[in-house]
Amino acid sequence: MAAKKPAKRSSSRSKPARRVAARPKASKVSAARRAAPRKASSAARPKPAASTPSAAPPAMQGPNAIGAASQHMDYTSHAMDEVKRFYTEFLGFSNFQHDPSMNHLFVVTGPSSSLGFMPPMPGPPDQWRPPREPQIYLMVRDVNRAHADLMAKGATFQQAPADMPWGHRVAMLRDPEGRIVCLAQDLTKR
Repeated sequence: MAAKKPAKRSSSRSKPARRVAARPKASKVSAARRAAPRKASSAARPKPAASTPSAAPPAMQGPNAIGAASQHMDYTSHAMDEVKRFYTEFLGFSNFQHDPSMNHLFVVTGPSSSLGFMPPMPGPPDQWRPPREPQIYLMVRDVNRAHADLMAKGATFQQAPADMPWGHRVAMLRDPEGRIVCLAQDLTKR
Protein backbone atom coordinates (compact mmCIF):
# COMPACT_ATOMS: atom_id res chain seq x y z
CA MET A 1 0.00 0.00 0.00
CA ALA A 2 1.42 3.39 -0.93
CA ALA A 3 1.92 6.02 1.74
CA LYS A 4 -0.27 9.09 1.47
CA LYS A 5 1.44 12.34 0.75
CA PRO A 6 0.53 15.16 3.12
CA ALA A 7 -1.83 17.69 1.59
CA LYS A 8 -0.36 21.05 0.75
CA ARG A 9 -1.61 23.92 2.89
CA SER A 10 -3.31 26.66 1.04
CA SER A 11 -2.74 30.13 2.24
CA SER A 12 -3.89 33.48 1.03
CA ARG A 13 -0.42 34.81 1.86
CA SER A 14 2.61 33.41 0.16
CA LYS A 15 5.66 32.82 2.29
CA PRO A 16 9.10 33.75 1.08
CA ALA A 17 11.24 30.77 0.17
CA ARG A 18 13.76 29.75 2.80
CA ARG A 19 17.28 29.27 1.62
CA VAL A 20 19.06 26.28 3.01
CA ALA A 21 22.78 26.02 2.64
CA ALA A 22 23.97 22.74 1.20
CA ARG A 23 25.68 20.53 3.76
CA PRO A 24 28.63 18.36 2.93
CA LYS A 25 27.91 14.64 3.14
CA ALA A 26 28.51 13.36 6.65
CA SER A 27 30.04 10.13 7.75
CA LYS A 28 27.90 7.46 9.41
CA VAL A 29 29.36 8.39 12.82
CA SER A 30 28.49 12.08 12.63
CA ALA A 31 25.03 11.24 11.26
CA ALA A 32 24.46 8.94 14.22
CA ARG A 33 25.56 11.69 16.59
CA ARG A 34 23.06 14.12 15.05
CA ALA A 35 20.27 11.55 15.37
CA ALA A 36 21.02 10.78 19.03
CA PRO A 37 19.27 12.92 21.64
CA ARG A 38 21.53 15.64 22.89
CA LYS A 39 22.28 16.25 26.52
CA ALA A 40 21.85 19.79 27.74
CA SER A 41 25.15 21.59 27.85
CA SER A 42 26.53 22.34 31.28
CA ALA A 43 26.09 26.04 30.54
CA ALA A 44 22.35 25.50 29.95
CA ARG A 45 21.82 23.57 33.20
CA PRO A 46 21.14 25.70 36.25
CA LYS A 47 23.73 25.25 38.96
CA PRO A 48 22.59 25.87 42.53
CA ALA A 49 24.72 28.45 44.26
CA ALA A 50 26.19 27.23 47.52
CA SER A 51 25.17 30.36 49.38
CA THR A 52 21.84 31.01 47.68
CA PRO A 53 18.90 28.88 48.82
CA SER A 54 16.94 27.15 46.11
CA ALA A 55 13.21 26.50 46.17
CA ALA A 56 13.62 22.90 45.04
CA PRO A 57 16.43 20.66 43.85
CA PRO A 58 16.89 20.13 40.12
CA ALA A 59 15.25 17.17 38.42
CA MET A 60 16.76 13.67 38.65
CA GLN A 61 18.69 12.44 35.67
CA GLY A 62 17.24 9.31 34.11
CA PRO A 63 13.86 7.69 33.55
CA ASN A 64 11.54 6.29 36.18
CA ALA A 65 8.13 4.69 36.02
CA ILE A 66 6.27 7.38 37.96
CA GLY A 67 7.90 10.52 36.59
CA ALA A 68 9.68 11.40 39.84
CA ALA A 69 11.72 14.58 39.55
CA SER A 70 13.60 14.51 42.86
CA GLN A 71 13.70 12.83 46.26
CA HIS A 72 12.63 14.76 49.35
CA MET A 73 12.12 13.33 52.83
CA ASP A 74 10.15 15.32 55.43
CA TYR A 75 10.58 14.71 59.15
CA THR A 76 8.77 15.92 62.23
CA SER A 77 11.04 17.86 64.56
CA HIS A 78 10.68 18.84 68.20
CA ALA A 79 14.04 20.66 68.27
CA MET A 80 14.20 22.83 65.15
CA ASP A 81 17.07 25.07 66.28
CA GLU A 82 19.33 22.12 67.08
CA VAL A 83 18.33 20.25 63.90
CA LYS A 84 18.96 23.36 61.78
CA ARG A 85 22.42 23.84 63.34
CA PHE A 86 23.28 20.14 62.88
CA TYR A 87 22.46 19.97 59.16
CA THR A 88 23.48 23.48 58.07
CA GLU A 89 26.43 24.35 60.30
CA PHE A 90 27.76 21.05 61.61
CA LEU A 91 27.33 18.91 58.47
CA GLY A 92 27.79 22.00 56.28
CA PHE A 93 24.76 21.90 53.94
CA SER A 94 24.80 25.58 53.02
CA ASN A 95 21.95 25.48 50.49
CA PHE A 96 18.86 25.65 52.71
CA GLN A 97 15.73 27.67 53.39
CA HIS A 98 13.87 28.24 56.63
CA ASP A 99 10.24 29.32 56.30
CA PRO A 100 9.36 31.07 59.58
CA SER A 101 5.61 31.09 58.85
CA MET A 102 5.48 27.27 58.88
CA ASN A 103 8.75 26.78 60.79
CA HIS A 104 9.82 24.46 57.97
CA LEU A 105 13.50 23.82 57.24
CA PHE A 106 14.33 22.74 53.66
CA VAL A 107 17.89 21.44 53.17
CA VAL A 108 19.30 20.58 49.73
CA THR A 109 21.50 17.50 50.21
CA GLY A 110 22.42 16.79 46.59
CA PRO A 111 21.56 17.49 42.96
CA SER A 112 18.21 15.70 43.26
CA SER A 113 17.66 15.22 46.97
CA SER A 114 16.60 17.23 49.99
CA LEU A 115 15.42 16.93 53.58
CA GLY A 116 12.66 18.83 55.33
CA PHE A 117 11.93 19.33 59.03
CA MET A 118 8.98 20.97 60.77
CA PRO A 119 7.19 20.77 64.12
CA PRO A 120 4.30 18.29 64.45
CA MET A 121 1.02 19.43 62.93
CA PRO A 122 -2.11 19.50 65.09
CA GLY A 123 -3.85 16.15 65.18
CA PRO A 124 -3.53 12.76 66.78
CA PRO A 125 0.10 12.05 67.80
CA ASP A 126 0.04 8.67 66.06
CA GLN A 127 -0.39 10.48 62.76
CA TRP A 128 3.04 12.10 63.15
CA ARG A 129 4.95 9.22 64.76
CA PRO A 130 5.43 6.34 62.37
CA PRO A 131 6.62 3.08 63.87
CA ARG A 132 10.16 3.79 62.71
CA GLU A 133 11.69 6.62 60.75
CA PRO A 134 14.15 5.65 58.03
CA GLN A 135 17.86 6.30 58.32
CA ILE A 136 19.25 9.30 56.49
CA TYR A 137 21.90 7.93 54.13
CA LEU A 138 24.28 10.57 52.76
CA MET A 139 26.78 9.60 50.08
CA VAL A 140 30.16 11.32 50.59
CA ARG A 141 33.40 11.32 48.57
CA ASP A 142 35.66 10.22 51.44
CA VAL A 143 33.98 8.78 54.54
CA ASN A 144 37.22 8.58 56.53
CA ARG A 145 37.85 12.28 55.99
CA ALA A 146 34.22 13.24 56.79
CA HIS A 147 34.43 11.14 59.97
CA ALA A 148 37.73 12.78 61.03
CA ASP A 149 36.43 16.29 60.28
CA LEU A 150 33.25 15.73 62.32
CA MET A 151 35.14 14.09 65.18
CA ALA A 152 37.32 17.23 65.30
CA LYS A 153 34.10 19.25 65.67
CA GLY A 154 33.05 17.08 68.61
CA ALA A 155 30.76 14.53 66.95
CA THR A 156 30.03 11.25 68.68
CA PHE A 157 29.65 8.40 66.21
CA GLN A 158 27.56 5.25 66.77
CA GLN A 159 29.87 3.48 64.33
CA ALA A 160 33.29 4.45 62.99
CA PRO A 161 33.84 3.97 59.24
CA ALA A 162 33.49 0.27 58.37
CA ASP A 163 33.22 -1.65 55.11
CA MET A 164 29.78 -3.14 54.49
CA PRO A 165 28.98 -6.27 52.46
CA TRP A 166 27.05 -4.21 49.87
CA GLY A 167 30.19 -2.28 48.85
CA HIS A 168 29.89 0.91 50.93
CA ARG A 169 32.11 2.16 53.73
CA VAL A 170 29.73 3.59 56.34
CA ALA A 171 30.01 5.70 59.50
CA MET A 172 26.92 6.34 61.65
CA LEU A 173 25.99 9.18 63.97
CA ARG A 174 22.72 10.61 65.25
CA ASP A 175 21.15 14.01 64.73
CA PRO A 176 19.94 15.98 67.78
CA GLU A 177 16.59 14.14 67.80
CA GLY A 178 18.10 10.66 67.55
CA ARG A 179 17.70 9.97 63.81
CA ILE A 180 20.48 7.77 62.46
CA VAL A 181 22.58 9.60 59.87
CA CYS A 182 24.81 7.32 57.78
CA LEU A 183 27.77 8.79 55.92
CA ALA A 184 28.60 6.37 53.12
CA GLN A 185 31.27 6.06 50.45
CA ASP A 186 30.78 3.78 47.45
CA LEU A 187 33.89 1.57 47.39
CA THR A 188 33.04 0.20 43.95
CA LYS A 189 33.74 3.61 42.33
CA ARG A 190 37.41 3.92 43.25
